[in-house]
Amino acid sequence: MNLRSVDLNLLVVFDAVFQTGSTSVAARHMGMSQPAVSNALARFRAVVGDPLFVRHPQGVTPTEKAGELAPVVRQALTMLEAALE
Repeated sequence: MNLRSVDLNLLVVFDAVFQTGSTSVAARHMGMSQPAVSNALARFRAVVGDPLFVRHPQGVTPTEKAGELAPVVRQALTMLEAALE
């Protein structure tokens, strides 16, 4: 995979949705609209080739692939945040 094709913001959105279990809650926390979060997730789904989340009435549940990606993405974002401080 070419990292140039991955927008860093997609990782931030993925992490927020994974942490909150909701596109709406993640959108509010990030100051984005819910459709913008859904669009970002759609773009990230295309990059990783997985649905990432399954919709439920109370929010979303991560797929197995999302569960595998989440700790790695969280660690990478934490490292970037620390480096930029």
